[in-house]
Amino acid sequence: MDLDEYYNIDSILAEQIKIPCIALHDYTKEANLNGNHTEVKRNSRVELPYWMAKPLAEYLLPANESLISVELPRTFGTKVRNALDASPALVDFRLLCPYFYIFGIKLLDLVLDDKLGGVLHKAFTLRLKEIMDFSRTLGTSKGQEFLQKLDETEKELFKAGQDSALQFKQWRDRAVHQIKTIDIGPKPPTL
Repeated sequence: MDLDEYYNIDSILAEQIKIPCIALHDYTKEANLNGNHTEVKRNSRVELPYWMAKPLAEYLLPANESLISVELPRTFGTKVRNALDASPALVDFRLLCPYFYIFGIKLLDLVLDDKLGGVLHKAFTLRLKEIMDFSRTLGTSKGQEFLQKLDETEKELFKAGQDSALQFKQWRDRAVHQIKTIDIGPKPPTL
């Protein structure tokens, strides 16, 4: 975690998401890699939270060997990518991964996948248009269904879009800086 993300609650929660890993060595039950005090044999599959998997994957032994290898989570797998290609607005990021973009950006440094950055960018740009459209016109049932599928980053963008639309409406209606007259006493007689 970078220092600028140290107090960011979304970043902390994104690092709790588990990712599939393969143990490249035998680990005793004292290592507690699974969290249930069992041994982990070489080449066995284990799911670790991102915050634990990253340093284990980056650490190199003196023989230039890694402790674990990290695999791409299903959240960013072929099935999800095909669904994003077909219709990004229909993918339910809330169920898939509540921190889809934050977690995806963190994975860019850890997982060897040249297309992941493009997938994140494409999904973000295509869904952003829908988010801004719904932030300006809320109340339809289709809009409510779409809002239930947003991840945490998209929810923040939706709220910002709503605030912007409200401020624009206030400006357009001159409700923000409306000049008001005040009565300062009787009018002087006119000649």
